[in-house]
Amino acid sequence: MCHKRWTRPASPPGAPVPPDNTDSIFLSPGTSLARSAVGTLLPAGTPITLPDDTPAPRPIFVTGIEHAIATFTPHDVPLSARDLGRLRVELLWQLSRLPDNDDELDSDVAQGIAQTALLAWQTVGTLAFTSSTLLWNEELDPSTFVARTILLADHVLTPDRLVAAMDRVRSNSDVRALARSELHHEPLIRSGRLISVPSGTALTLGRESVRATTLADLKNTAVTGFIRDQLVIEGPTAREVLLINAKDDLAHAPFMWLFAHIDHERVTEDRIVTTRMLGQYDPEHNYRPWIEQTTRDAIRNYVQRTAERMVVADLVGAEYVAASPFEARIMQRREPNFAPGPASASIWADVPTLRDLTSRDLSRILDEDEAVEDLRARVRLAMGSAPDLAGRTKAIQELTAEIEHASTGLERKMRTERAYSAVAPAVLGGAGLVLGSAGGLPGLAGAALATVAGIVPWIGSRRSNRRDAAYIFVTARRRRR
Repeated sequence: MCHKRWTRPASPPGAPVPPDNTDSIFLSPGTSLARSAVGTLLPAGTPITLPDDTPAPRPIFVTGIEHAIATFTPHDVPLSARDLGRLRVELLWQLSRLPDNDDELDSDVAQGIAQTALLAWQTVGTLAFTSSTLLWNEELDPSTFVARTILLADHVLTPDRLVAAMDRVRSNSDVRALARSELHHEPLIRSGRLISVPSGTALTLGRESVRATTLADLKNTAVTGFIRDQLVIEGPTAREVLLINAKDDLAHAPFMWLFAHIDHERVTEDRIVTTRMLGQYDPEHNYRPWIEQTTRDAIRNYVQRTAERMVVADLVGAEYVAASPFEARIMQRREPNFAPGPASASIWADVPTLRDLTSRDLSRILDEDEAVEDLRARVRLAMGSAPDLAGRTKAIQELTAEIEHASTGLERKMRTERAYSAVAPAVLGGAGLVLGSAGGLPGLAGAALATVAGIVPWIGSRRSNRRDAAYIFVTARRRRR
């Protein structure tokens, strides 16, 4: 499976850009920015500091709601995961019916979002003390993540996008769109298997840990050197913008930097300066020092992003699973002896039969408790002797190939049993009822008992089949059809 999205710059420096329109400004030939967002890039009053040759952790910004949750002392008994899921779905449906306009979100609605996030934080805090398997991921669509981790998680935890948006989008239409997007995963949410967590709350509590981890990793040349080699830098563009991605990363958007020109004629005595951005590319200007500084900033951003994800996972009691090859390799270089769990290995095993299943399909498959538990037990056994990620991935690939082969035979067996153990006795029993009617009540009773006797073995066999991990693959193929 190929994850590569960027292997070279999308355009050469200074490449012409399409004409701007009323809604957006083009930063490069293939990247535009909404005009409404221009003012938020570098708001007035932003302090300007001289660049440091040694990258340091950047500040952590969280929403007011996330910070408040971190300082709140709960008094109520936490909800169960299932009750929380039902509450979340009810909230999402209410938000999905908001008016499609730019009016500011009603304070009562915002309060409901905050209250649900608080309850989720409390619930996850109790799950961490159970034997449940919790996985944390920020890169993949939740359904894709559940499928690629081959149903190994009791609960998949993801960032609460509603709460994260509260400080930047507060209109009815924005929140309505977010809610409708999340409702695509309603079955997984309702069952309590997918839980949205206010990740900023964990970052608030783990701020010092993020800082310490980031500083340590920035000193690790195996990490920083690898990231530098993986960077793909586009620009400076015609609008003096640098767009930086990493090969094999799964980020939805690149990191972006704008070249700022200081207006020296408008520097005040109290050291307030005015800058101009989104200028025009000058082929005679030496952009190299800016590119070098920006490259160091990009390395710092990638290092800290991984540190933040790992700290959040730790604070919510989950295993962090890196879904992109880029981040997985960062983690390997952080800890050469790092031994990933089954979920991390299953990401790279990429079992084809479990791909592209909907939230509804996955929820129904997960309801087959005994088959799922059989699969998990067999995965744990298969990984027992594998020392590293490559070995564990290979072990899961071999195991799932074996189960896949067995599922084909199980499906044929189930069809045969349904035909001969259920249908045939039922037909013969029906004939017996007709013939037995001549003998009165005793004849009817005997024919009916014969019918039941023919069906009971099939029911027992069917229950036995549904306890086998192979049944998961049978069900997945049926859903895909």
